[in-house]
Amino acid sequence: MPEQTSKTPAAPATQVTIVCRLRPKELRRGPAPTAGEIELDNVSPSVIEIEYDRHPLQYLNLVVTDPTGAILSAWHYGNLFSPLGSSHTLRLSPGEKFTAPVGLLGNVPEERRTPGWYTVVAVYKYKTLQVISQPLQVQLPT
Repeated sequence: MPEQTSKTPAAPATQVTIVCRLRPKELRRGPAPTAGEIELDNVSPSVIEIEYDRHPLQYLNLVVTDPTGAILSAWHYGNLFSPLGSSHTLRLSPGEKFTAPVGLLGNVPEERRTPGWYTVVAVYKYKTLQVISQPLQVQLPT
């Protein structure tokens, strides 16, 4: 009798389509600790289309934590944008990037912003797409 082997099907490989980068942004008037920039980079071989009715960043959340790891973000960052009244599409060709300014502590209430170090992580989630940036350290001076 032939030997039977049971093979479990391999999980499909997760294909990276977009890379999300978060970085500080130097302003014309000089450095500002809470000024940042988000970049969405299409690293796939296909066109990526993101429909939006407020702003392409309506799907962005910034998760801000203090040195103890406590989350200080009080609302979804994308909720800062107002409805446009119609739908639009952000279309990224292979190798194309979308870059926009962000307030690194934009979803942290003023009363929770004290001098010290913060960690900010960008999470961009659209339908089944979810990409997360590397953590960015931000310091509010005294």
